Formats: sequence, structure tokens, C-alpha cells
Amino acid sequence: MTATLELDNGKHITYKSAITKDENIINEATYPPARKQLYQELWDQRAMIQGLVRHHLRLRDEDDCVIEDQWIRGSFNVCIPVEVRSAGFIQRLMFRCPMPHKLAEAKHPGTIDEKLSSEVGAYVWMQEFCPDIPIPHLYGFGFSDKKHVSLFYYLQNSC
Repeated sequence: MTATLELDNGKHITYKSAITKDENIINEATYPPARKQLYQELWDQRAMIQGLVRHHLRLRDEDDCVIEDQWIRGSFNVCIPVEVRSAGFIQRLMFRCPMPHKLAEAKHPGTIDEKLSSEVGAYVWMQEFCPDIPIPHLYGFGFSDKKHVSLFYYLQNSC
């Protein structure tokens, strides 16, 4: 049996196949365990995620906020579906988290916050200057230093 490495796309690659690629396979082989560790950390912190969602949406104690277990992964982010039930109203939201291992955060600290601030700036700019372009609503965001902003609060108090 030929030895293989697992890659982030779920496929396995042999040495013979890896040497023909113009990619850093050694680095890519670190992604699956890093992703699994991140997923476990996020799953273990679901009460905190629920708390953040509850805070940003200003939910009441009687409102339900459920972290779902079918997560969606892109190239650089994982999106965690959240279902909110309030007074007979059901809304599905996404709690989006950057994947530090894909952004070389360990090697270059601050890349996650830089990515996030650029994305938030683009969202705010689009909401202000391109209101006809449909984009997901941004309720809030937070940085690695635990500081966060609730845009719901600013929308309510800017009228």
C-alpha cells in the first residue's frame, strides 16, 4: 500500500503525484489537522457564539438561538449556520470565522484582523454607496483582541 497525505479537499496524494505539483504540498498537508482542531475549538465555544449572536441581535431571554452542525467551509472562512427563533419568527444567519491556518496567522500575526477589517470596510462601503447590490446583512464583527462592534446598535441610534 502506497503512503499518502491528506489534503484539505479531502483527497489524498502520493509522493509520486506530489512532486509533479507546483504547490507546497507539505504546507497543504497541515491544513486538515488544523481545520479539525479549529472546528473542535469552535464547537466547544458554541455557548460563546450563541452569546455573541444574542448580543448583536439584542435577543431576549425567551428567544432561541441554535448553533447548527452543518458548517460551510470556503477557502479562508468557515460559516456556522445559526437559527434564531423569536416570537414565532425564524431567521437563519451565518456566523463567519476566518481560518487562521489558511491566513498564516501564526507566522504573520495580525493577518486575520487585517482581512476582517478590509472585509468590513467593503461591506460598509457597499451598503452606503451601492445599495442596489444585494449583499448579506452584517450585524456585527469582532477582532482577535476581543473588541467587537454591533452594527445593530449603530443602526438603531443613528436615526
